[in-house]
Amino acid sequence: MELRDIEIFLALAEELHFGRTAERLHVSQARVSQAIGRQERRLGVTLFDRTSRRVSLTPVGRRLREDLQQAFDLLQAGLARAEAASLGAGHTLRLGVFGHAGHELRPLIDAFFARTPFGFPCAMELAGQWEALVPARGFWQGMSSRSGFPALSR
Repeated sequence: MELRDIEIFLALAEELHFGRTAERLHVSQARVSQAIGRQERRLGVTLFDRTSRRVSLTPVGRRLREDLQQAFDLLQAGLARAEAASLGAGHTLRLGVFGHAGHELRPLIDAFFARTPFGFPCAMELAGQWEALVPARGFWQGMSSRSGFPALSR
């Protein structure tokens, strides 16, 4: 069974309407019908009871929906984590602060790292008075020796 066929099955199981499923997935109604028919032939069982007025899941269809939904959700979450990691890889957030403002920013910094999706790699640097005046180009790595603020990274 292909991923697209699983997606069609799960969408139809949710919508219980061939037309709305096709519209939601941007495919034709014929494509939805063919995919479901192919799945039913492959499994040798009816997954949906169809009349001219309504569509409903059979008991086997309900069980398959539960099993496939778990697997599909895990797959989607894995893909989302990979995408998030690729977007955040190698990025650095630099903050230039005056005086002891860096210590006051600590709760905000902690909140930032808490919201970092799935722990993708990122780094944060705090700069003291002098370093905050220097343009970002050629910005020092690991400011702790000059500013008294640690270079934070996760």
